[in-house]
Amino acid sequence: MLPNLNSFGLIIFFLLLVGFFAGIEAAFSAISRLSVELRKKQGRTGGILISQFLDKPSQFIGVVLIGFNIFLVVYGLMIGAFLEPVWLWVEKHGVPEAYADLLHLFVEITLATTIFLVLGEFIPRAIWRARNEWLLSSVVASILNFFSQLLQPIATLFVSIAEWILKYLFNIRLSEKREAFVRADLEAFYQQNSSEKDGDAADGNANLFENALSLPTVKVRQCLIPRKEIEGVEVNTPIDKVLQKFSETQLSKLVVYEGNIDHILGYLHQLDMFKQPVDVRSIMLPIPAVPESMNATDLINKFTRERKSMAWVVDEFGGTSGIITMEDLLEEIFGEIQDEHDTEELEEKKISDSEFIFSGRLELDYLQDKYGFTFEQEELETLSGYIIHYHETIPKIRERIIIGDYEFEVMGVSDTRIEMVRMKVLKF
Repeated sequence: MLPNLNSFGLIIFFLLLVGFFAGIEAAFSAISRLSVELRKKQGRTGGILISQFLDKPSQFIGVVLIGFNIFLVVYGLMIGAFLEPVWLWVEKHGVPEAYADLLHLFVEITLATTIFLVLGEFIPRAIWRARNEWLLSSVVASILNFFSQLLQPIATLFVSIAEWILKYLFNIRLSEKREAFVRADLEAFYQQNSSEKDGDAADGNANLFENALSLPTVKVRQCLIPRKEIEGVEVNTPIDKVLQKFSETQLSKLVVYEGNIDHILGYLHQLDMFKQPVDVRSIMLPIPAVPESMNATDLINKFTRERKSMAWVVDEFGGTSGIITMEDLLEEIFGEIQDEHDTEELEEKKISDSEFIFSGRLELDYLQDKYGFTFEQEELETLSGYIIHYHETIPKIRERIIIGDYEFEVMGVSDTRIEMVRMKVLKF
């Protein structure tokens, strides 16, 4: 005897409802709250309704779970009704009752569970999580609103019972307070809206967005001009020597110090040289001191508030770590900013897929992003510092050093750092 085709149609219908509620739950947990609020501000039905659900997430999840379980039970009953003619046929053809019951139980559980897990759980959840913006469509939101109105009394009852148990038996109190938007909301919103865009422009915008979001985690020590590279003049330097220094360095600003670089007094601006000063002190501008542990966002705010563009970076002992400018901070977002005086280019040459020549001053982050290298030490900034850190001394010319999966051959070295290195990848 053939199964009942009417039952088959009902099975498909209730399985779709089960998958709908499973998918809605996945989409609700993945949806960007920023997208919801923007749709709400635009007056769209989907945004308005979903925003109401976000205000009371426990009530909404209660409605979804109740709908899911009700239709799951009905789906199970329909599977039984659909296969009933088969079991009647089996019993009529002499199969022992004990074996028939076991076969009945095994087949129904296996068939119902397999179909449910694949078509009612895994696939709907994966689709709705990937396409969570469907939740904001007016059709889906209206269907959800209908079921919410229908099942709300039952959901309220069960949620109240659950809250009472959590409160009085486990001392846990649920809060419906909505948190302010956080970084994850912005990232999700941007990824959702940029996923349809292709090309270099979209990639560039994504990098800018990621850099801007990560700026509060960047410390001043990560983007300063190091002590050894500071260009400055002693406070008692004659003006003609200062002019010569400006001409040689092609810089617009020079640090002023007294005695040594650990005692910085201020800085000079090239434009002030047109005032025909009598000495350095007459045109010296004050320079604020900031700790190297300060984050980049706070320093940008400080520069903006105080109308400054340069700061003296000090270490925990009060010594000079380096200096930092607004340009250095902006480069953390926009990448390298070239002006008419930026003539130096750090050596960077690919010899083969496994062999390279690099300047020791290249940053580790840059090499990791461009070439996919992996450097274990997170606190170090440059390739030179990385090699010296593990070698524990400044290596000699032509010396070979193996660190992890990389071999470094020193091609150029000064008294304080490695200038040039040949790098070989030992393992792919």
